[in-house]
Amino acid sequence: MLFLFLSICSMIISSCDNLTQKKFEFFYYPARNVYYDVSGKLYLYSLDGGKTWDSAIATVAVEPSILGNKEIVYSTLPEVWMENDVHVKQYNGHVINIAGIDTGLSKLELAAERKAKKIREGTNTSNKTPEKKPGFFKRLFGKKNA
Repeated sequence: MLFLFLSICSMIISSCDNLTQKKFEFFYYPARNVYYDVSGKLYLYSLDGGKTWDSAIATVAVEPSILGNKEIVYSTLPEVWMENDVHVKQYNGHVINIAGIDTGLSKLELAAERKAKKIREGTNTSNKTPEKKPGFFKRLFGKKNA
């Protein structure tokens, strides 16, 4: 009888522990692999494929539409990014890896995409004094040459 009582008490205590365990609410934006911490009002993001994470304070109350659709994620950990692999698979997320791009190739590609600036060849003006042009009103109302 005592054994039965102790086993029931231990089951109740373990289930209460699961119920009282704090859950953190996050919004997950799979299109950009970005989290929003609802309580901390922070955006959590990674630019190197999820190796390191950084945060940015949410300065506006309106959700940015550029992030795409959101999914509500509950986590027992405040470090929700620790489960990022699971979330990427579950919500078909897109991992962003800007830091892993080969910089040698990207510079060539970026240089090819840029428009060349037109540079005007300057003459040697170090010996000349700049010619002054008459002001607007003198040009408009000044003497007329006959």
